[in-house]
Amino acid sequence: MAAKSRSTIIADLEAHMAANGGVFTEWYVGVTDRPKHQLFTVHRLQSSGDAWISRKAPDDLQAGEVAEFFRTVRHTRGGTRPETLDHVFVYAYRLKPHTRP
Repeated sequence: MAAKSRSTIIADLEAHMAANGGVFTEWYVGVTDRPKHQLFTVHRLQSSGDAWISRKAPDDLQAGEVAEFFRTVRHTRGGTRPETLDHVFVYAYRLKPHTRP
């Protein structure tokens, strides 16, 4: 997966959220080095029926800035900034009763 710019990732996530229930407060945005593991193992998304998206940022700083934008400006839920340099994937999913933030 090729890295995308901060503004492109924000636009992609906003479009995906709008298409799948665009109320930002019902979404979680985070950063990781393994998006599928994070989504399906840690957050317990189901392989079908759950809305999610992931995008690769050029570096961990930009990935963290995207996640921080969504938490502070769009008021999504989400974790803290990554502490390691390899967390370059930004992911988002719509919260449901079976998911774990």
